Amino acid sequence: MEFRGGAPTRHRFAIIGFPWDFGASLGRPGARHGPEEIRRSAAWNLNRIRQDRVWDVEGGRIVDLSAVEISDRGDVPISAHDTEATFGRVQAQVAEALAEQQLPIVLGGDHSISLPPIRALAAVRERVGIVQLDAHLDLVDFDPRQGSFSQSSQIRRALELPQMDARRLIQVGLRGLNYPEMHDFCRAQGITQLTAAEALDAGAEAVAERCLTVAGADGAAIYLTLDIDALDPASAPGAGAHEHGGLTPRFVSALIRRLAPTVEAFDIAEVNPLFDVHGMTANLASKLIWDLILARV
Repeated sequence: MEFRGGAPTRHRFAIIGFPWDFGASLGRPGARHGPEEIRRSAAWNLNRIRQDRVWDVEGGRIVDLSAVEISDRGDVPISAHDTEATFGRVQAQVAEALAEQQLPIVLGGDHSISLPPIRALAAVRERVGIVQLDAHLDLVDFDPRQGSFSQSSQIRRALELPQMDARRLIQVGLRGLNYPEMHDFCRAQGITQLTAAEALDAGAEAVAERCLTVAGADGAAIYLTLDIDALDPASAPGAGAHEHGGLTPRFVSALIRRLAPTVEAFDIAEVNPLFDVHGMTANLASKLIWDLILARV
């Protein structure tokens, strides 16, 4: 998915595919096919652009895209036998995008894909905060079935970075059951958490303000990560691990649009075409990416 307007570029975006699901040790594999399907769906909206302009129906405005550049850097080469080598390539791609003043948009892949772009952002910013839209905590330190690195532990590993502070992590959309020791860890670390029900009751505007306050504390760079299972399975059946009672597309769209101007890197994870229904999850993911792009213009 690529686009270049006719005017000098002011808004730059880099699409980076990360077709990796070797971290899906408990969830369903298949998210490696996510980048291809998300791109296919996202590219459809390019047909709606006329003379570098598009009508953002939900935003209620005609958006001038003449100063927008969307570059697709393709998929990062995968070494299935070497996680660190693969993750190093992703980190390098994201670092290059940041150096070129592009907003990295990383397409997963299972949710372990978040760590390399977070590392890349941390390498160039003194402080980092994370907004995590997710049904699950992803804070496992070690599990005999998963080891110390998987789709369940990438946020725990991110918290170990010197630029991170757990008090600048906010998790939105949580639900279901979890390990009792996780309750104690989250409280001790000062992690801010909103269940899906709490977030929906509060509304997107109030939740966005909370996210900006928590993740952006002390002038931190904000990293936004979206696990598609943050949304209810009725809207996102093609996810790695379903939890009923999730967020709605309308809520997540409004939240992303509100956060977009301050976000410095973004990923979307766990879109699994093998379990999707008529491509509706990939379509939803692509819509949310366009929400992010349009809200920054």
